[in-house]
Amino acid sequence: MSKHRKHRTRHVLALSTAGALTLAAGVVAAASASQSDRSTADATCSYALSDTAPQVGDNPRHVITGDLDNDGAEDVVAADNDTDTLSVLLGNGDGTFADAKQYAVGDKPYQTVIADFDGDGDADLATADFDGGTVSVLLGAGDGTFAAATQYTVGAGARSLVPGDVDGDGDLDIAVAEESGGGVSLLLGDGSGAFTTELETVTVSRPHGLVLTDLDGDGDLDIATASVASAGGVSVALGDGDGTFGNVTEYDSVSRLYSLTSGDFDGDGETDLAAVSNGSNTLEIYAGNGDGTFGDPTDLTTPALPVSVNSADLDGDGTDDLLVSSLSGSSVTVYQDGAEVTELTAAGAYEADAADLTSDGVQDLVVASSSADEVDVFTGTCA
Repeated sequence: MSKHRKHRTRHVLALSTAGALTLAAGVVAAASASQSDRSTADATCSYALSDTAPQVGDNPRHVITGDLDNDGAEDVVAADNDTDTLSVLLGNGDGTFADAKQYAVGDKPYQTVIADFDGDGDADLATADFDGGTVSVLLGAGDGTFAAATQYTVGAGARSLVPGDVDGDGDLDIAVAEESGGGVSLLLGDGSGAFTTELETVTVSRPHGLVLTDLDGDGDLDIATASVASAGGVSVALGDGDGTFGNVTEYDSVSRLYSLTSGDFDGDGETDLAAVSNGSNTLEIYAGNGDGTFGDPTDLTTPALPVSVNSADLDGDGTDDLLVSSLSGSSVTVYQDGAEVTELTAAGAYEADAADLTSDGVQDLVVASSSADEVDVFTGTCA
């Protein structure tokens, strides 16, 4: 088990806008898996690979789900790393999808988020463009179509991004982890879908994974990152609610943390963190203390070369589960209550997300198949 240490480093730059945080519940609902139906509580869930495998662009790295056209059915967006596009798959509500429509974004898009950036009630998209060092923002029309991307220059190696109101003005902002730039930058939203860039608001070493959530229970958004450096490490900077952040606290880990997620993984009501290392084939779970600090990680073995970890309450028991995608292992592994419960074969698995794609109240899984240029669908059954 890795040892935990706390180390205070540089204080972050102050931003100009002040105010209290608005948690933007509508954005969370749009961008995350549908988890309102708790009828599956205490159930055992299994997943079957569907015949549906929609084609997307070359080398899809990440997928995300949400209702893009306001029809009540879950849709899917894939980031196509080798074609510099986003593929939008509109769902029919039965686990099938219309043909993908592709939108041009920046160089080597790595991750996408769904949120309402212009306050019109419709879903918009933003993507982190790794080679371009940009964030591409596409405003939605509410019918599943999107305007051409507007690009904002951030630091080099934009890997991960998360929306949230960090400065308390009621408008959504975007936090961006820049692996090569060595920090987290902010795109401060003006409520119309336009942004102003604040570079390297938090300085950390080679951030690859990113979380933006309230870690200490004060109502303000905090930042956590996972480092892909050889020394690894999870870094936490607590937010002040006005767009500024406190000193960075670092937690040791195994090397090369490639992805980071948050949730309540032990059912104690506090926010925990989980990261995967593609350097040691490890899932690390950091139990939160509720005050923005974390205990020593619990290490679990994963299949070969894990590249993504996501969280979702798959069985409706109120405790979040973990989905680990392993590229060389060609699988998605489900972990519950600190233990592996199932491993699903998924060729070239780069990321998995959960949503009710079949409108039956049970969570299904979608997986970015980077080797087959498609999105694999696993239909869930809970009993």
